[in-house]
Amino acid sequence: MLPFVEFPKRELANIKYLVSDIDDTLTLDSVLPADVYASLEDMRSQGIIVILITGRPAGWCDMIARFWPVDAVIGENGSFYFKPDNGRIKRVWIDDAATRKANLLRLQEMADKVVAKFPGTALAEDNPFRATDVAVDFAEDVKPLSLETAEQIREQFEQLGATAKVSSIHVNAWIGNYNKLSMFEKLLASEYKLCIDDILNNTIYTGDSPNDAPMFRRFHLSIGVKSVSNYQMHKADLPGFITNGDGSTGFMQVTKQILQERSKS
Repeated sequence: MLPFVEFPKRELANIKYLVSDIDDTLTLDSVLPADVYASLEDMRSQGIIVILITGRPAGWCDMIARFWPVDAVIGENGSFYFKPDNGRIKRVWIDDAATRKANLLRLQEMADKVVAKFPGTALAEDNPFRATDVAVDFAEDVKPLSLETAEQIREQFEQLGATAKVSSIHVNAWIGNYNKLSMFEKLLASEYKLCIDDILNNTIYTGDSPNDAPMFRRFHLSIGVKSVSNYQMHKADLPGFITNGDGSTGFMQVTKQILQERSKS
């Protein structure tokens, strides 16, 4: 990873898509600062398309799509995208309603077993708002556990037959092979009639943890906030650049530089 200060200025001036994780990328100490929200508005006013990708639940993503200055939000690690559409919210899911319901029941049984096996963990408080996955809390509303424990939880879910990823606060598990990248590709094709290769040179992705790895791998203009260095990730899974600030502080380094370079050009 190169320091963000070495990010090529010409590339920043030509950014057309800002794609980002939310928790511990846009937030700091679990709060979304006002300057981050304002920066999303500023980016869109410059004609930059803003798409957020998160492990957070469908219930939260509906609110984000309705009230935040974004063009779309992908949630539950790639299960769906919600997009504002003439005053309404367009919802596109990977699985049909019956499949989602059946999978969620299986996942809830798995999660109960996992929580029982790992003392100090808990079902995440946002689980009631989820439609396709479950989240086990290891660092949000419980006393923080080690990243090693989080990886063990991930492995346990996989042994039970789920796909699982570690975020900065939760281990998310779901049924299926989709991820953040696969749903982003679907959104891009369906809504913008584009493929990844069409936007590789004018898209930035920002994130902070292992569940961002599919996006980090695909986008050479990917940026991790400082805390991404806390994780043991394969070199190929790391972002190309890293900020010297954590969370929203690092994210604001990126957006301020983008807007500054665009104003020069």
